[in-house]
Amino acid sequence: MTTGSLELKSLSTMSHPDSSVLEPATYVYCLVQSVRPPAIGGAPTGIPGGGSPRALPVTRGIWAIVADAPPERFSDEQLPKELQDIEAVSRYAVAHAAMIEFVFQNAPVIPLRLFTLFSGDERARQQLARGGSKIRALFARLRGLEEWGIRITAASRPQSAPQTRFAKREGAGSSGRSYLESKKRLNDGGGPPSAATKRQVNAALTAMQKIAVRTRKEAFPPASRGRPYVTGASFLVRAQRRGAWKKKVTQLASVLGKQEHRLEMSGPWPPYHFTTPPKGPR
Repeated sequence: MTTGSLELKSLSTMSHPDSSVLEPATYVYCLVQSVRPPAIGGAPTGIPGGGSPRALPVTRGIWAIVADAPPERFSDEQLPKELQDIEAVSRYAVAHAAMIEFVFQNAPVIPLRLFTLFSGDERARQQLARGGSKIRALFARLRGLEEWGIRITAASRPQSAPQTRFAKREGAGSSGRSYLESKKRLNDGGGPPSAATKRQVNAALTAMQKIAVRTRKEAFPPASRGRPYVTGASFLVRAQRRGAWKKKVTQLASVLGKQEHRLEMSGPWPPYHFTTPPKGPR
């Protein structure tokens, strides 16, 4: 699951750590709405090289889950080097998400972008507090909701086997040729989906959308030779309706399965893809 971010104007000018300063920077995972300090006992280790997670008060009822970020690893000079290593970035992303998801088990959260860094706790507090009214409005909109991911992989449409007038004269070699042609058809599968496939898949997504509060369509690479048609979306669902949601998805997966389409579901997640104000009807 890819993490999203809170997009507030006050966060657009983040303060990155200066390598000339030995004080650790402040790394921010997410914002939490809670009357009391969020419980983080037993939390994951966190990002590689980072300090232990702690709750930083931002404004009344709003906390930030933060950790110290040593300048020798997170400075303006060193961090770009880390970002050149895809495996290293993946480790950071997994640890970042794991912390957010741990906190989400007990309190509403707003995920922040990977590598959200400030020069210190006070700078982080000041910057985050500027978005107080927007943050509260966002928490109000997301209260009691959880995100679910859906991906549907359509059945491939293998091309028809070539027919020739010599097909029946090949004798013993025909079985080998048939095998190779069958294998080639499998490799040639994919391509644009049929109208029937689109109707089946869209009907399933529409049925799920009726249960969800909000929906965000996800982008996938277009179907092509050897690449099947894949579509899906992120759905924001009321936690109280989790049972109904899972039941409906199970039913739809069974229906699609009879057409050899595959439906995959993941969640529940924090609202990674729903931390920006809605732009209109879902």
